[in-house]
Amino acid sequence: MRRLLVLAAVMVVLSSVPAAAQQGEWRLATRLTSLSVDAKTDPIFDTGTQMDSSSSSLTAILEWQYMLSDAVAVCTSLTTAPFELMGIGGDLDGEVLGEIWFTPLTLTLRYEIQLRGDLEPYIGGGLNATFYLFDDVAPALEDYGVKKLVANPSFGWVIEGGLNYNLSHKTYVSLDLKLMDLSGKMDLEDDDKNNLDRVAIEGSPVEIGLGIGWRW
Repeated sequence: MRRLLVLAAVMVVLSSVPAAAQQGEWRLATRLTSLSVDAKTDPIFDTGTQMDSSSSSLTAILEWQYMLSDAVAVCTSLTTAPFELMGIGGDLDGEVLGEIWFTPLTLTLRYEIQLRGDLEPYIGGGLNATFYLFDDVAPALEDYGVKKLVANPSFGWVIEGGLNYNLSHKTYVSLDLKLMDLSGKMDLEDDDKNNLDRVAIEGSPVEIGLGIGWRW
């Protein structure tokens, strides 16, 4: 019985030994990611119709990380995906209104929970900048003279959690979840870049990804 207690105590002590992360270490990860935007605008023109995007797209993410200490890292990630904008309510209810690429760029401070072995769970938080790229206007909006959807980058918060599992000293499997805030303005412009209408756009993007990473 005494030997079992001693063995249990040794295992508890060993379980508190930090994982292999080191200050000054660089990491690069790529993940197959489900990006859900769930964004909605104010009603456009006098139609009473809101532009809505509430679907998910499968895309890829790139992430860079630098270890400030054995447990704290600064991390940046970038992904992009196209989303269809549908009309909700009003005169254009159910109409396809266009498409725009949502491109979140995040900067977080990440804390790795120190465990012994190959598991490295982490939590973090920071800033999110969302860019809007490669717009396409559908005929339903063109009937109102709209030719382009233009939005400046929007800024908000991001929180994250995840888990890395070491396959070797240099390679690891990466699972990550990010919850973000999206808030900005979108302009509906004609061919001469005249602003026909400006609407607020609000959303809560979510990223869930699984992939592989490398450290050096």
